[in-house]
Amino acid sequence: MVERATTGLSTRVKTALTACIVLAVVINWLPMIDAKAQTYLTDTISSNAIVFGVVRTLNGVISVVQSSEVSIGVASVGLGEIFDPVNDLIERFSGLLLVTLTALGIQQVILLFTTSLALKIAFSSFAVFLLLVVWRIEQQAPVWVRIGIAVLLLRFLLTLEVGLVWLFDWLYFNATGAEALSVLEATTQVVQNIRESLTSIDLGKLIFGNNDPVLQNEDIGSRISASVVTLIVGMLFKSIIIPVGTLWSGYQISRAVLWGVSQPSR
Repeated sequence: MVERATTGLSTRVKTALTACIVLAVVINWLPMIDAKAQTYLTDTISSNAIVFGVVRTLNGVISVVQSSEVSIGVASVGLGEIFDPVNDLIERFSGLLLVTLTALGIQQVILLFTTSLALKIAFSSFAVFLLLVVWRIEQQAPVWVRIGIAVLLLRFLLTLEVGLVWLFDWLYFNATGAEALSVLEATTQVVQNIRESLTSIDLGKLIFGNNDPVLQNEDIGSRISASVVTLIVGMLFKSIIIPVGTLWSGYQISRAVLWGVSQPSR
């Protein structure tokens, strides 16, 4: 009797656990959550692919005309002197984009697996077993509840990570990323105009127009570099930092939860 009172769960605790388990099963079968995660991840891959296309186009156009010379005002300078540092940064950025696209593709495959019908059924079956343990095998309930928390993390960890990426986009990257991409697109148009044998150009006006005197007075190369760096930071956060951080946090939580399972009861 004493051992049962020590290791068993109170009715209030069992009721609370039952409510949590039922809620997890309901969320597990709700189609809109998994569908939105899949759609958002697909859209993220598409947007990264668009950025990759813009960057590769700019890199290719610059490479074609880099050895030419144009007149800017009264001076004649080689395009390589203007675009060499920027083009080096763009080439490195295009390589990074391939890595981020690969990472996003891997995430999409894992998300498809974690949201598959077979895994939903397996998760629901485990939930039924967990309810049986909570109400019928009280002495083993604490151990299996810990295991259940770890299983819950595995089921919803990637969906949570996609939600964090969406939050990052909403709070920061949607506006700054769009602005940075527009600068790169405008730069591509500038270099294409150079390819059409323009002999005298105002790079500031061609990129930013005549209605922005502040930007016209800034260094064009610095603006392009800043835009590339902004995109690099955004891609790293969305494709590597947030996913790896979420995975590491899930691992640490699971490890802490399961540590009690491996310890001998006293």
